[in-house]
Amino acid sequence: MIFNFLNKASNKTHTKLLLFSSIRNRILISNISSTSKWSSINKQSPVSKTNIFIFTTHNKQQLSKSFSTINNNTKPISDVNLFHEIVDEEFELFVDRLEILSEANTCEGFEIEGNDGVLTIIVGNKGTYVINKQTPNRQIWWSSPLSGPKRFDYDSVEKRWVDNRDGTPLRQLLNSEINTLCKYDMEI
Repeated sequence: MIFNFLNKASNKTHTKLLLFSSIRNRILISNISSTSKWSSINKQSPVSKTNIFIFTTHNKQQLSKSFSTINNNTKPISDVNLFHEIVDEEFELFVDRLEILSEANTCEGFEIEGNDGVLTIIVGNKGTYVINKQTPNRQIWWSSPLSGPKRFDYDSVEKRWVDNRDGTPLRQLLNSEINTLCKYDMEI
């Protein structure tokens, strides 16, 4: 598991701080950090066995490309029926938790609609979320008034959907943004 802790850019360098504990990811990060285009620091946290890497580069594009492939557990679900089953379960969970918010009438203009693999969450004048299945890619696509467009791949080891660029779990992101807009914890 990787925790993307910091993305920092100055006019000359771009820095990314990562915390992670997976052996597979340690090897991948070590391989990335050994390239001549990176300056990196590798330390182990005294509190846990989590490794801390701080990467600095002068090339922002390379920073994004190198870290977009970090999570090795995300492989497309080959069985289309299994893909639909996993996505439908995720959407059902979201609808169940969000219907509680809708019934409570605590977020003005809140509505939730779902059909044909598309979940639309209207947060009044604060914006609209569109979360939908992308069957050909075996991904979930996301459009948010706060974080913009994202694509999520299924992590078969962790059994969850994660952003294919930074590894943020879909549930965590949705809960955080709904909490920001509506002051409601989905508890997912």
